[in-house]
Amino acid sequence: MKKSLLALAVAAVAASANAATVYDKDGTSLTLDGRVQSVFYSGNHNKAGENDSSINNSSRFGIGGKTQITDWVAGLGYAQWDTSDGDNRDNFSARDQYVGADFGEFGLLKAGRFLDSSYYAENVTDHYEDAAGTMQGEFNGTRRGGQLMYTYNNYGFYGQLGVQTAQDNARVWDGYDERNVDSGFNLALGYTFDDVLFGPLSFRTGYSYLKGQKDGDLGHGDNYNPDNGFDKFKHANVGIAWGNLDSGFYVAGLYDYAKLEELDGSEANHFVNDETEFAVTNLKKKGFELAAGYAFDNGVSFLIGYESAKYTFRGVNGADESDEKTVKVKRIPVFVNYKINSNFNVWGEVGFNAGSDHNEEHNKKIDKKADHTVFSVGARYTF
Repeated sequence: MKKSLLALAVAAVAASANAATVYDKDGTSLTLDGRVQSVFYSGNHNKAGENDSSINNSSRFGIGGKTQITDWVAGLGYAQWDTSDGDNRDNFSARDQYVGADFGEFGLLKAGRFLDSSYYAENVTDHYEDAAGTMQGEFNGTRRGGQLMYTYNNYGFYGQLGVQTAQDNARVWDGYDERNVDSGFNLALGYTFDDVLFGPLSFRTGYSYLKGQKDGDLGHGDNYNPDNGFDKFKHANVGIAWGNLDSGFYVAGLYDYAKLEELDGSEANHFVNDETEFAVTNLKKKGFELAAGYAFDNGVSFLIGYESAKYTFRGVNGADESDEKTVKVKRIPVFVNYKINSNFNVWGEVGFNAGSDHNEEHNKKIDKKADHTVFSVGARYTF
């Protein structure tokens, strides 16, 4: 169990678990990792045109380094970028970027841009490609900068404690506008039993809290935008995972809760002017995800799940705060993957609508595919 936390950290964020070591001498090493993929998406994925089917290409590249400073601590750095064909998203965008210190069995300290602690619980159901993520895909799909985090992972215990510093134009809730964050914290706890019948049994929980910028602190210069303010954001979850998808059975469950509270109307109007009405909107989402699958020795694995989420909107477009509206999303994702070898795999995926609401007014910020059936077929080369 006394594994270097550098390896664990890189495995958590890198595109490949088999990153290539291109230099290793006198206590200093350099690794490279990445992937290239092509995916055919059905029309309801809304990748191109008006519900048109499309093939999308993308790639990912990462570089990491480690140098031994003393017998008990090593300095490390890691950066990773997403790239594409230029037609469907930014050509080159940062994903993970951090520097830190690896204290071996005593933990890892890092600062920079990465997922916050609550993803530790969400990870139990994050094994699909595009047809799932009704809950876990909403809050941690985009990394946030300005974080300082300590991670301990040893003897079955897992603990994380993170601090969020001020950031302009940060992604707090995927699918919604960027927000200006003032401060925050996040934490995770868990324990894994090594071998229970058909595999490890893991219990996990996470929590994140963010405080928004207010008044004249709402960004600066070109980043100043009164609509980017918010009061506070809370995110809590619990996850259970049994087995693994590398071999044999795997089952997992996740419960997720998040709430974003906007600034009240008087504060918001203070930012703009007396003639501008600020729409007060408090957004809450809660739900669960279930997943079950099996991995065969020949490299074929499958996963099927059920996802249910409930959005609650209050004060839409300036309505009274007591005016509450809800939208429910229910989906069944099915994923089949064939890992031909450690570098190349192909997959097919279907996401079935299982009774999601169709509500044009409030579905604007909810993925268009929520109440549609979608499918995709992809191939990926990992290096």
